[in-house]
Amino acid sequence: MNKTDAVPVPITVLGAIGRSGPIDRDIDGRTPSGGVRGPFDILDVETGTVPTYPVLWEHAAERERAMCFDGDSQAVPRQGATPEEQDFIDAKVERVWDTAAHAHFNINFRFNSQSTGMQFTIRRTIGGRAWQSVRMASAEHEKAVVLWTNTSLGMLLRWWHSNKQQAGRGNVGKTAMTTMPVLDMTKLTPTQLANSVQIFDSLCEKQLLAIHEIDTDVARKELDERFGREVLNLRESMLQPDGALDVLRRKLAQEPSIRGNK
Repeated sequence: MNKTDAVPVPITVLGAIGRSGPIDRDIDGRTPSGGVRGPFDILDVETGTVPTYPVLWEHAAERERAMCFDGDSQAVPRQGATPEEQDFIDAKVERVWDTAAHAHFNINFRFNSQSTGMQFTIRRTIGGRAWQSVRMASAEHEKAVVLWTNTSLGMLLRWWHSNKQQAGRGNVGKTAMTTMPVLDMTKLTPTQLANSVQIFDSLCEKQLLAIHEIDTDVARKELDERFGREVLNLRESMLQPDGALDVLRRKLAQEPSIRGNK
């Protein structure tokens, strides 16, 4: 296939290809009277233990430089005061756990300190206050959407869709997240999907710079070039120095709503 004959890949919205998990109050919240709203208590993971219900709850920018990292907490089911309340808790535990995913969306993205707009956990994990889980048809689709979202093209759409009322931040709540434009992973050819997974597996542990440094980020440049070449089949001129993606990275790095006070 010639680069001028690139197959167009359709854009859809995230809610059309993925199912988002509950908000944090439906995981660990209480009712106004102190009753059970969420079925879990969120606790630290003790050294040497493996959580039954892993959770990705908080932001810690320095541990979130790569596209793949584990949850930071565990969800421990609450104990009901009555058999009826215990049945209610058990049912909610099952419903929340059914939303656990490998892909997680950065709701409160700080462009001038954080690196990843979505990330992947090796184990299925419950999303939390800072990361919203997004469960898709397969782990391969979840790898592909995480990969796409962290390309410069994915970042451009994320930045455009964000609430940018605070300098250096791009917040996207759960409802707005479902309408964010993304590449339609369900329409990728088998070769495109396989290439996406291969690229993810080879790059998922590479350290990415914060978005305001995207113009000097060697790992992000490699991600852009490989995704553009092996998945999108972009013209080679777009991938070269001073090509379209190079110019895009420079423009994003200088955008005031991304840089904030940096």
